[in-house]
Amino acid sequence: MDDCIECTVKARDKNGYGKLRRGKKWMLAHRQAWIDAHGPIPEGMLVLHKCDNPPCVNVNHLYLGTNKDNSRDMYDRGRAVPRGKSKQPRREVPK
Repeated sequence: MDDCIECTVKARDKNGYGKLRRGKKWMLAHRQAWIDAHGPIPEGMLVLHKCDNPPCVNVNHLYLGTNKDNSRDMYDRGRAVPRGKSKQPRREVPK
């Protein structure tokens, strides 16, 4: 696979994805890269990363998938949090 191309915008969401202003709306940079290269994103589809690098906008690293595909990908790559678990460690609550 070729190298990632990271978007250079300073605006990022909480997960590190680049954000672009399009008129009055914000769009994630990797979604805009997909649209520029391939046209509209079909209804119900997401733009996923093969490289697992949120700021990457290299269209060779992007592919379309469903929410289920995205969840499976997160699980397969060890990024999923099991149901009922929190990413934050539990704190002791004083009695």
